[in-house]
Amino acid sequence: MRALTNQTNVPFGVWVQAARLKFLPQGVFPVLIAGAAAFAAGVFNPLYFIIALLAAAAVQIGLTMFNDTLDFQYGTDRSIIETKNPFSGGSGVLASGRVKPKQAMTVIVGLYIFALICGIFFAFAAGIESLYIAGIGAFISIAYSARPFRLAYRGLGELAMLIGYGPVLTAWAYLVHASTVPLDIVLVGIIPGLCMWTMILINEIPDYAEDKAAGKKNLTYRLTPEGSKNLFIASLITIYAYVAVLIVAKVLPPLASLAFLGIPLAMAAGQIASREFGDPLKIAKANKYMVLIYSLTNAAVAVGFLAA
Repeated sequence: MRALTNQTNVPFGVWVQAARLKFLPQGVFPVLIAGAAAFAAGVFNPLYFIIALLAAAAVQIGLTMFNDTLDFQYGTDRSIIETKNPFSGGSGVLASGRVKPKQAMTVIVGLYIFALICGIFFAFAAGIESLYIAGIGAFISIAYSARPFRLAYRGLGELAMLIGYGPVLTAWAYLVHASTVPLDIVLVGIIPGLCMWTMILINEIPDYAEDKAAGKKNLTYRLTPEGSKNLFIASLITIYAYVAVLIVAKVLPPLASLAFLGIPLAMAAGQIASREFGDPLKIAKANKYMVLIYSLTNAAVAVGFLAA
């Protein structure tokens, strides 16, 4: 990344902080699930899996930095206090001045170009349909924060991320193996989408005051933190209910029930959210639990397919 910016005064560790790698699973787990499902169906291609994984990781890091950069320019996520909730707001590298917006955008463009090259490769290797699906995902990732769409500022960002990081990314990552997408894969892809939706809700709560001041009218702005924490709890319940329905319907293999091991974490996260929704720092443990819930739930789905 340093080479892309041509700025030797920006340490690599600062770019790692800007990438916010704690959220990388959200970009790659749909690819892991799709790869596991392709393996179970006997159509798995190891090379295509690696390329898809790298492309998804590039988009995830690029999207994270892109959103942080635009939010910073729009007047959001400018706080540099050391006691800030580590799971909300921006990375802090822009607010601290260690990275300039222009430097960040140079890296972001490089990441998206890499993903585009991967998408063009799959258009030839797996069919033009893969490029169409990738185009939908790319549009969502850009429209989330960029003008004139700014979905995250209109109360539509959460739904956009559910779709983009759920059925869209999962379908694309399966299509590159099989050149087709069964309905079951789309249904399974809703699981990481629901997890993403739920994670965004809990991560927005600590940013309520700052987002409100900047006019970022996301769901938490519209519902208030109290309403948002209620929706967060309902979304947690929905995740496990949906997994159960897919297992009963035999869309998911029985071993995917390992996802239910995360229920104690979900209960703890819900209790903390209910009690601490008004305190940006004390709610951080709920943010952390949601990251773990995301990974555990989606890992269980992938393992279920691999063992099927």
